[in-house]
Amino acid sequence: MNLYVVRHGETIWNKYNKVQGITDIPLSEKGIEEAKSLKKIVESLYIDVVISSPLKRALDTAKILTGSININTDDRIKERSWGLNEGANISDVDSVDCWDVILNTKVQNIECIQDFMYRVSSFIEDIKVRYKDRNVLVVTHSAVSRVIHYLLEGIPEDGDLSKIDIPNLRIIEYKIN
Repeated sequence: MNLYVVRHGETIWNKYNKVQGITDIPLSEKGIEEAKSLKKIVESLYIDVVISSPLKRALDTAKILTGSININTDDRIKERSWGLNEGANISDVDSVDCWDVILNTKVQNIECIQDFMYRVSSFIEDIKVRYKDRNVLVVTHSAVSRVIHYLLEGIPEDGDLSKIDIPNLRIIEYKIN
């Protein structure tokens, strides 16, 4: 399987460095325009299956990228719930503490990282079986993209999953046997 993972386009909350989580924020004008400019690249990938988070920012990005009415949605690739931190400035959230698999904290009602990883892992294992010989586009969120990366490429020994950043509309390709 060729798995292509794309983080949604920019939202107003991205622009102002606010934590979004499961708050359903739409794309900004910039996010819409940037998604349109990525459409030709996505078309060249010959996608067989499109799966999106049901949150508006991801689903609208998937629609722009593919023009497809056959977009599957899956709740398992919704963004991580950031609890009481949703809407806060990103710099006010202790991201290292929240991304440490060993600590597995649940401060401020944040979805604990091990539960979140289990949810995303379930999705990955499912699509590996269902779409074994297909080109699959997944349009999702930063945290989900990060977890997919670590599940497929390996978790750091120190358990810190905060080490990579996933920019908006970056296509990350994985070959899965």
